[in-house]
Amino acid sequence: MKLRNSTALVAVFAAATLWGQTSAGPLAGRRQTVVATSNSEALAAGNRAKAVANQNLQEMGATLTKMQGLLRQMRAHASTSKDPVAKANIEMWTLMVEQLDKQYEQLRLVARQREDLEARRAALYKQADEKAAEAAKKAQEAAKAAPSASSTTSNAPAAPAAQTTATPAAPSTSPN
Repeated sequence: MKLRNSTALVAVFAAATLWGQTSAGPLAGRRQTVVATSNSEALAAGNRAKAVANQNLQEMGATLTKMQGLLRQMRAHASTSKDPVAKANIEMWTLMVEQLDKQYEQLRLVARQREDLEARRAALYKQADEKAAEAAKKAQEAAKAAPSASSTTSNAPAAPAAQTTATPAAPSTSPN
């Protein structure tokens, strides 16, 4: 019974360790190619990437919870045993689970920071859009006001135009 539980626990820990090491790699190490497409396609791709990252984070959390449960079971079974090898194994697995727990918390922190950054970026884009819309509205109002102002001033006599004379350019003294 102990050998089977230990073997199952080793398999789960090994799989979780490998999965934990490779889960952030493809998302963090891969550069997204930028292609000139519509904004809706980019938003959809960004949303899909966020969903995949959140799903991986949730799966890692579930796996870590299972590992902690198995570790508690191993401790319960080993508490009656006086075997120093079993106690050393439990100590080793405890250290591994603690390390994975730290990595999981770091990933959760990064995910929250990314969400905050995205929210601030969206707010800045919204603010810029509002300013651009306001500037466009003012320009349209100025364009509407310009024809009515020009019709009232067209009755006034035109001022004489100033004549300009062209002056020849000074010769260059450089040897080139």
